[in-house]
Amino acid sequence: MKSKPFFILYFVMCAGLLCVDRATKNYVASHMALGEAIPSQDAFFAIRYTVNTGVSFSLFSGHAEVLIVLQSILFAIVAIACVFTYRKLRHPALQIGLAWIVAGGAGNLIDRVRYGHVVDFISVGSFPIWNFADMCIVGGCILLGIYILYFYEKRAGEANDSLMGRPNG
Repeated sequence: MKSKPFFILYFVMCAGLLCVDRATKNYVASHMALGEAIPSQDAFFAIRYTVNTGVSFSLFSGHAEVLIVLQSILFAIVAIACVFTYRKLRHPALQIGLAWIVAGGAGNLIDRVRYGHVVDFISVGSFPIWNFADMCIVGGCILLGIYILYFYEKRAGEANDSLMGRPNG
């Protein structure tokens, strides 16, 4: 099958992003004190070591067990969607977006299971502190939005045509 290497490419991309997330979080957690910021606390951009026991913007803090279950379910759904859509709708924006979401979700899920919280460290202005996994999730959602807005109808129509035996075009 000609497209099989691309599936492997998406898996490698997902694994690579997960490795970057794990490496950055491990580095920050092992080389900085909780609350420490480099270059300083008042810098517009800083590496500031914090933890988040909730989800985005610290919502649902202190409910680690429930969050682990919900995040595991969402992670499984997106991972399955990644495989399913690869077989049906192979648009790069869709596949890359899903791979980024899977990588980011896996990174934060590993933190939540391992530590009971997520390690956050990227601080920009007054925006809440985030991490590389969050960046992957947001970037993946943006790519999914682009796919839905500009490519979904066309690709879904092509997939339906091929299932019905109609020529594409």
